[in-house]
Amino acid sequence: MVRVSRIRFAALIVALVWAYAAPALAQNAPDVVLYNGKISTVDANNTTVDALAIRDGKILATGTTARMRALAGPATRQIDLKQRRVLPGLVDAHLHGLRTAYQCWLHSVQPTLISKRSAALALYKKRAAQVPPGDWMFSTTGWTSLQFDVPGMYTKAELDAAVPDHPLLVTESGNNAGQVNSVALKVLGMDPSSSGKLTGPELRKAYLAVGAELAKQTIDQQADCLAGFIREMNHLGLTAWHDGAGEDDFFKDTDGRRLESLRGSQDRQAVIQLYRDGRLNMRLDTQIISFRGMQNVRRDTVHAISGIGDDMLRIGGIGEEVDTAGPDGLYPMPEYQQIVNYLAQNRWSLEHHSNRGAAQLEQVGAWEQANKIYPIKNLRWFMTHPGEGPTYPTPDILQRLKALGAGVVPTASGVNGRGGAYPPFKRIYESGIHACAASDALWAGPYAPFVTMWYMVSGNTFNPKAPGVGADQRLTREQALRMETANCGWFVYQEGKIGSLEPGKYADLIALSDDYFSVPVSEIKDLTSVLTMVGGRIVFADAEFAQFDPRR
Repeated sequence: MVRVSRIRFAALIVALVWAYAAPALAQNAPDVVLYNGKISTVDANNTTVDALAIRDGKILATGTTARMRALAGPATRQIDLKQRRVLPGLVDAHLHGLRTAYQCWLHSVQPTLISKRSAALALYKKRAAQVPPGDWMFSTTGWTSLQFDVPGMYTKAELDAAVPDHPLLVTESGNNAGQVNSVALKVLGMDPSSSGKLTGPELRKAYLAVGAELAKQTIDQQADCLAGFIREMNHLGLTAWHDGAGEDDFFKDTDGRRLESLRGSQDRQAVIQLYRDGRLNMRLDTQIISFRGMQNVRRDTVHAISGIGDDMLRIGGIGEEVDTAGPDGLYPMPEYQQIVNYLAQNRWSLEHHSNRGAAQLEQVGAWEQANKIYPIKNLRWFMTHPGEGPTYPTPDILQRLKALGAGVVPTASGVNGRGGAYPPFKRIYESGIHACAASDALWAGPYAPFVTMWYMVSGNTFNPKAPGVGADQRLTREQALRMETANCGWFVYQEGKIGSLEPGKYADLIALSDDYFSVPVSEIKDLTSVLTMVGGRIVFADAEFAQFDPRR
């Protein structure tokens, strides 16, 4: 009888302890546990783990499947990764993605990942079924028909067969001509019996016709267009990008001058609307662009808002250019010096591109003078797609930039194989400078981040006849991954927050269609994500994870 009483007493104690402890344990339990995977944390030791736990949008813990599942509470969502390779979400340090709002992504076709001509034409047919009849469709540059098994620009007959009910304008990188279908010729009032190949004034007329239609979009329509592009990028593994703004030469009448984009009807209304609606599924850092010198810079920076925002949407600074370069690639002096002095004095972040070696030398000298006014290491100044590689940027330029606390963004626009020099990726990586890779899409290069990584690792381009990255400047798979993850937080005001899957950092991650570390090098470019999370939220899911997709 005494023994039974003791047992009952012990059970009562356990029940009381559980009654008080269970709510606390449930409150501290992870929201999500991902287990049975091959998770590359990309920490300092390149640790791979089986599982991780997520709470309040951040990594709670990493470790074995048994340990992580033991942390789960009744409300924890547990997802079996089925041995998928998981990486931190990828980051693009220079992507002109905000253009896809006013240049509606939902009306465009970009065959970036397609190698078969028939598959590319099928993509146009699929998009045509989603666009109201009579509305313009288009392809901007950033891809090349050299990548097809049957290379060369489409014919009018091919476009007519794929898109019979919409006017269609197709342009590609490295080709000064555009190709249209028969409906476009009719809409433009051009000879219906012509080949549909447009150049000069005729091509300009087509651009303006597309632009006139796009200008009628509402803010909500633009937001939907941008959301469509962001979903595509989530599918391709991207969870953050720095937007370099840029000029809008294609669809506006610029009278031969650069027309600054992201102004007026092309401003940030669309991305702000997504942010307000809770529909922004990408971390974005945006620029203010000014091409026309000191007068415009003063106008554009009248409110010192550089760095204002949060970890989902932020105004980074000014760039990609602050003046128009001359034929020699140099910026007018002393005006350029006055501009960077002014930006340092007013504590603005600066992104500036530099295509010529002489311009790189000129700019780093100007930045050193501006640094005497205010330390630019506190302002995140970086040089984007420095050209004339592999000679430039030289070790001396890199070390001078590093001493300033500045950064460098090498881009993969050369992957189209249309000519031009490639960046010295390995020299930049080994210099220890702030460095993150970028696509320079849309227009200059393909937007898929794994294409950029393939370019850095393989050195190949989409044109088998064109030279790519020399063997001495290629990166290993691990190095290329770091140039898209761990090295990139600084460029989007998120250092210590993203880029690796460690406790305390945001749960931005991707589960891959195949294993990045074991697929043949030639297949790296074809990788996609089948499960993408931003801040612990699933923003895209496919294959065996399709049930978790937010659009279901």
